[in-house]
Amino acid sequence: MPLYTFGGTPADVLTDTAGNVVTNYPLLVKVAGTGATVTALFEADGTTPISELRSNGPSSSQPGAIRTFKAQDVSEIEYEYLDGSGQPIRWYQAAREVAAGALDAAQAAQGAASTKLDMETEDPQTVDGPVTFNSPISAPNLGDQSAARWFVVSGATGNGVADDRAAIQAQLDAAHTAGGGIVFIPPGRTYGISTFLVVYADTTIWAYGATLKAIGNTGLLRNFEPTDLFAGYTGRSRIQILGGTWDANAADAGVGTVTGTTNCFGFVHCSDITVRDVTITNVSSAHGLEFNSTARGRAINCNFLGYKDNSGDGSRDFSEAIQIDMAVSGSAAIGDFDATPSKDILIEGCYVGPSSRLGSFGRGFGSHMLRSGVYYYGIRIIGCRIEGTRQQGIYGFGWRRAVIADNVISGSGLSGIQLSRPDPAGPGPSEGFTVNGRNISITGNAVEGAKDASGIRVYGASGGTYDQVTIAGNSVLGFSTDLSNGIHVEYCGRPNVTGNTIAGTQSTGIVCFNSDGANIASNTIRDVGSNGINITGCTGAQAVGNTIDGTSTNHGIFVTTSSAVAVQSNRINAPASAGIRLSTSATGCSVIGNQVRKGSGGTTSGVSLDATATGAAVLNNDLSGNNWSASTALPVSTAAPITGPGGMTALPGSNVVDSDLTPVPALEAAISPAGRYETTSRLRCGTASTLVSGALYLVPIWLPKGLVISSITFVTGGTAAGTPTNQWFTLHNSSRVALARTADNTTTAWAANTAKTLNIAQATAGAASSYTTTYNGLHYLGVMVAATTPPNLVGEGSMPAAVANAAPGFGPTNSSQTTPPTVTGGAFTAAAFSGAGILAYAYTS
Repeated sequence: MPLYTFGGTPADVLTDTAGNVVTNYPLLVKVAGTGATVTALFEADGTTPISELRSNGPSSSQPGAIRTFKAQDVSEIEYEYLDGSGQPIRWYQAAREVAAGALDAAQAAQGAASTKLDMETEDPQTVDGPVTFNSPISAPNLGDQSAARWFVVSGATGNGVADDRAAIQAQLDAAHTAGGGIVFIPPGRTYGISTFLVVYADTTIWAYGATLKAIGNTGLLRNFEPTDLFAGYTGRSRIQILGGTWDANAADAGVGTVTGTTNCFGFVHCSDITVRDVTITNVSSAHGLEFNSTARGRAINCNFLGYKDNSGDGSRDFSEAIQIDMAVSGSAAIGDFDATPSKDILIEGCYVGPSSRLGSFGRGFGSHMLRSGVYYYGIRIIGCRIEGTRQQGIYGFGWRRAVIADNVISGSGLSGIQLSRPDPAGPGPSEGFTVNGRNISITGNAVEGAKDASGIRVYGASGGTYDQVTIAGNSVLGFSTDLSNGIHVEYCGRPNVTGNTIAGTQSTGIVCFNSDGANIASNTIRDVGSNGINITGCTGAQAVGNTIDGTSTNHGIFVTTSSAVAVQSNRINAPASAGIRLSTSATGCSVIGNQVRKGSGGTTSGVSLDATATGAAVLNNDLSGNNWSASTALPVSTAAPITGPGGMTALPGSNVVDSDLTPVPALEAAISPAGRYETTSRLRCGTASTLVSGALYLVPIWLPKGLVISSITFVTGGTAAGTPTNQWFTLHNSSRVALARTADNTTTAWAANTAKTLNIAQATAGAASSYTTTYNGLHYLGVMVAATTPPNLVGEGSMPAAVANAAPGFGPTNSSQTTPPTVTGGAFTAAAFSGAGILAYAYTS
């Protein structure tokens, strides 16, 4: 287990708020940022345990000092003791090993830039005041500067209570006077800052291991004086902030001093700003970091922890951890208010979430200010983690050429990712604005548990669309309100929504409103609360190759008030209502090559059309395996759509439903009466074949599983039954076992050219009025007539025994029959086929 070294330096002295030394006083040691007490403390030898750490007594050569000690497995601590009023006082310290590592990192960075520190110069951590080098140096990601300097902060108390602003500002001013340099803030201390520090051009602040804490009612750092005036990007630029914990110290529940609406960091009218490895915490009402009128701003590997809306009326619930802003009155802290926007902003590898005492920010990263015709360009948010924001995780407002990629966003109060713009129709201050966002890429993000709105939403307006938007390869999961959709695009021109995975939304999986030319393709949508895909108010949109599995209500794909929409090659399972619904005023749409299965759901139909859904083409869809008739699979309110070649409109046309699983031409399938399963198409019948008296003939028929059969019908040709004595029909399975039979119609006349329908009287379970099939596939209908003159039956003719009797076969079986057999319990099996087979026309109903 590693041991880390603390205490034992001249700065490690216990004092009260007036600066008086406090001797022989107990201190607690806690893990920095957590409040957890460190119990494994050892003397400097690393082996002798310390039961209680106290400041040196009054007789010590260093009264009030904290002796050198070691802590196990903890590299950053906070000292804690009680002041005279019993309130806890804390300050931060990094282990000496960590501080040494910071210097090593600084030196390594110089070496990486092919520049070395003058090794004869005294260690800058041990020198008060500026240190002069014999040659220029470089800071990481900062260009070489002639006469660059290290400026080491000295003379600071560093206990988090005393005001150390003057000591730090003195070195920032010295760097400014020298034309730029590196201001080194020694690690292991907490520096109280009463009001904003001002950082000037060509300056790097090196603060690894240090904590800077607001003790007044302002933020901590900015690049301007209140009296400054700049235009465009001409303000103080080429600035880096490297490392450090910057505690904005928002007031809450008696802790903290800052109640104002104030940014922790603010940069205005500038360029080339880098904030790296920084932790900003406990922000009051405004933003952790503001890039205002900034070109080439960078926030890399930073943490933004904790936010409090101290406005009093909840009006700052939207404040971002990083705001990307423009120079307008009421938004920028100084002029010129020339509407200069921020551009080329990179936010990478950052974290947004709660602190140890405050919840997360209003938003993670975003903008909320615009001017007509002005845009934010080149915003890139990559590989960040955003947790628990009150509103959106990422909120783009009037952005162009933006990339939002590979972020993980969870628990946002509204959308995980949203791009929006003012509505030019107003009312409000944006009325009449001309702002059109465009060229947005939202890819590879994981969004989970947004509480309202949508996982990902791109939301334009009439007259102000977002164009050329790609939303691809994102994973969107889990929402808590009925209004929450997975992905929502509205007033977008030609958006591409492809390859996303969406599950668990309380409303629709993908919403596409008023977005002409939308391409919704290859998405996987499962277990959503409403429609899988909803296309409304769109022209020329397409939903292609999507997989939809389960909707609690509504349809798999829903199209309304749209035209020329193509719904093709989608796989839809277990929608609550129709697989595909062309609803009100869905005109000229095509539904081609889709597969719909009702699965375990209550799906009512395959493809459903409203009376106003005109000009549709519904072709080559697979609606089989659902035990649907054509009218159930394809319910149409008025005239049928085109369903087959040559403009065919008869149902089901070239679409496959359960009655079509045996391949037959589309026209024959189309002419089959609703609810009727036939041995052959009426279009094939034109001859009549005569029965042999007393012989039971079996005619093959395909029947689906779950079909309820109440009656069987055969049709005579030109020869009637003469003096009949027995007449009955049967239903058999593919092994000729009788499943059901009718009663004996005995001597009832059967005239020529007449259909005779006999009702089921007995089934395998006993006396019954119907039989329900148990499998899809081959069955037989049997007919037996004993008469002086047997009738002939309409059909396709007869087939010689050599062909008809080959297994599974058809034709005559038992002979010399009179009364119907008993079929209860499968008691009767027809004999083997022997004789010419009759291809008689018959059907069930």
